[in-house]
Amino acid sequence: MTENGKGQTGVFVAAAAATLLIVVLFSLFTGPKAATSETPDTPQAVQTSNRIEEESFFLYFAEREGRFLTSEERTVSTARDPWQLSQKIIAALIEGPERGSTRTIPAATRLRALYITTPKTAVVDFSREVRGEPKGAAAELLTVYSVVNSLAVNIPEIDAVRILIEGNRAETLSGHIDISEPLTPDMLLVR
Repeated sequence: MTENGKGQTGVFVAAAAATLLIVVLFSLFTGPKAATSETPDTPQAVQTSNRIEEESFFLYFAEREGRFLTSEERTVSTARDPWQLSQKIIAALIEGPERGSTRTIPAATRLRALYITTPKTAVVDFSREVRGEPKGAAAELLTVYSVVNSLAVNIPEIDAVRILIEGNRAETLSGHIDISEPLTPDMLLVR
């Protein structure tokens, strides 16, 4: 190789090194600025959705005469998460009323599973104890709509509720009210 060829190779290597250095320096000085301008949106969205807040909701229990539902307001600390709030609502229904209302779900009942599907339907799977002792049509109606109203009225992401027993679809709880399809709230039962 000629001396002139060695000089051109050296110039080429020097130019490539200088270009690489410029790219590295450019990315160091502009990279954090670009990342900084994008990152404030992401953490804020995550923090907002996970922030714990006091959430008020209404539970529907049977009135003493057992002909209508009556509401009872409760407050819990929760992230604004429809699934988490749904679980707390069902747990509170199973625990029973705090004031003069009557329980609608037997105390021995367990929530086996709860999930929210599209389009806006909550699927609530209870243990067999939800059937309780033999009860009439009016008591069964109030049990079903205690669950449906408590979820659908309080949680915008839920429009209807499907009730399962031991993981299976059932026609009724105890022979009277059809629960084979998702149900929407019935506020005419509330006094």
